[in-house]
Amino acid sequence: MPLVLSLTLGLGVLLIYLSVTARREREAGPPREGLAERLQEFLRQAGVEGVRTRDFLLLSAASGGAMAAVAQLGLGWPVVTLSAFLVGLALPAWYFRQRREARRAVLQAALADAVDALRAAVRAGMSVEEGLASLARSGPETLRPAFRELARDLRLSGFEEAVGRTQERLADPVFDTVAAALVMAHRVGGRNLSTVLEGLGRSVRQAVQVEREVRAHQAKNVLSARVVAGLPLVLIAAVRSINPAYLDVFSSPVGQALLAICLASVTVGYGAMLWATRLPGNERVLRWR
Repeated sequence: MPLVLSLTLGLGVLLIYLSVTARREREAGPPREGLAERLQEFLRQAGVEGVRTRDFLLLSAASGGAMAAVAQLGLGWPVVTLSAFLVGLALPAWYFRQRREARRAVLQAALADAVDALRAAVRAGMSVEEGLASLARSGPETLRPAFRELARDLRLSGFEEAVGRTQERLADPVFDTVAAALVMAHRVGGRNLSTVLEGLGRSVRQAVQVEREVRAHQAKNVLSARVVAGLPLVLIAAVRSINPAYLDVFSSPVGQALLAICLASVTVGYGAMLWATRLPGNERVLRWR
């Protein structure tokens, strides 16, 4: 009897294990991109060409080292030096993020004009390929290089391959939607393409306008968070430069620990203010390559 119970228990544990692992395999889906792939995608969205992941990491390390050297020479506190190194390490990422947001706003506004121009070309009797090629000559200035490469790819490869390459070059979620509409129209026929492009252009313009207004309000909150976070550090640096002996208490190990706690609290507060004013992400979801 104990043998039967043991075998039954073992069989039950095995079945539970198989059911759990099978469910995980079904829900796992496609493998996630690695850190290098996500970083390269981030640089493409910022409009940076020819910069590899290693170059970006070296730039971040150099920026961190420079800020740490300045902090060490100016204050001489290890905690502040370490904090300056971390800030400098994140500085290139912050710069490219700001550049990505500015580029995306310009790119999406230009895409709305390009969609309207393509709709007018299709209504005039031109094919989709001819309309896309015409955008390389008369389209929005920002998108002309991308459409010139698209026109070249249309001559050298298939329609879907050319649109897919342009999609990866622009790395923009709005163009992902435009690319999906173009590919679908190419597969099933473009009798309703003009209507689809008209609605798509209108929705893109409305989305760009709403996001511009929201970001204008968000900029005020972000500026307030930066002032609140930076004011204590500016005061410490000012007092240190005027009367260094006044802050000698922070030179001891206990003072360094207190300073580390203060810097951590400022960082947490700044991050909480940014998190409270964050906007919903505009992720790329319509990607087939």
